[in-house]
Amino acid sequence: MIQELIKPIIKVGNSAGVLLPKNWINGEARIELIEKPLDIKKDILEILNPYLQDIEGIYLIGSYARGEQTKESDVDILVITNKINKKIKKGKYELILIPKGKVESALEKNILPILPMLKEAKPIINSILIKKYRETQLTKKNLKWHIELTKSALGINREFIKLDKDINSNSGDGVAYSLILRLRGTYLVDCLIKNKIPTKKELLNLIKKISGSLKAYEGYLRVKNNKKYKNEFPTEESVKLYNYIIKKIKEQEKWAKRKS
Repeated sequence: MIQELIKPIIKVGNSAGVLLPKNWINGEARIELIEKPLDIKKDILEILNPYLQDIEGIYLIGSYARGEQTKESDVDILVITNKINKKIKKGKYELILIPKGKVESALEKNILPILPMLKEAKPIINSILIKKYRETQLTKKNLKWHIELTKSALGINREFIKLDKDINSNSGDGVAYSLILRLRGTYLVDCLIKNKIPTKKELLNLIKKISGSLKAYEGYLRVKNNKKYKNEFPTEESVKLYNYIIKKIKEQEKWAKRKS
């Protein structure tokens, strides 16, 4: 009788192996590689081959850089160029090509999301280039956009939440998406202030701690992934997230004023 299992390949000493059930001892197994392991550097250099003359540096970012990747995760790559400004999506790879001048302008005027990207980045080519960028200090000027956008978005959220409460309705995925974006922004700035690398796990724990569940994050993902909208986000949870973000952005605005 033939039995089939799909198992992950793990490191065993200096080799690779697959753990099999004990009752398979003394049997015979056929090992078939059904998914090749990623060779990120090789793959990226092949994708970027037409642009190599314009490239200053290549960096692994996102879940793979933080060691939080899952089987479904894309491989996110930041490419700093001389002039090219574009995005490339190929298979599991998502590449952001951004000119060096735009990176430097963003660090001066608006540190989100570029500085957190640079902080977590794992160099593939040219580690020296981002060393000076990582040392960028937070200022009133480069936090201004984050603070003003957050306050503006919260004003809109407040009206939607009030309407939901008035008609005794759950908040929709649009409100969830906006609140999680703003919460994520304040979380990233907090991590920059504390000089620590943000993680998805910590963000999810924060959402659950504030609101009591991950319904807001689930709504955020539906919007992000262009799934059908739902109205399953309890209004009392949207109020809790809103109040937390209001409190946090006031703290960050006060902190930024001392940095002017």
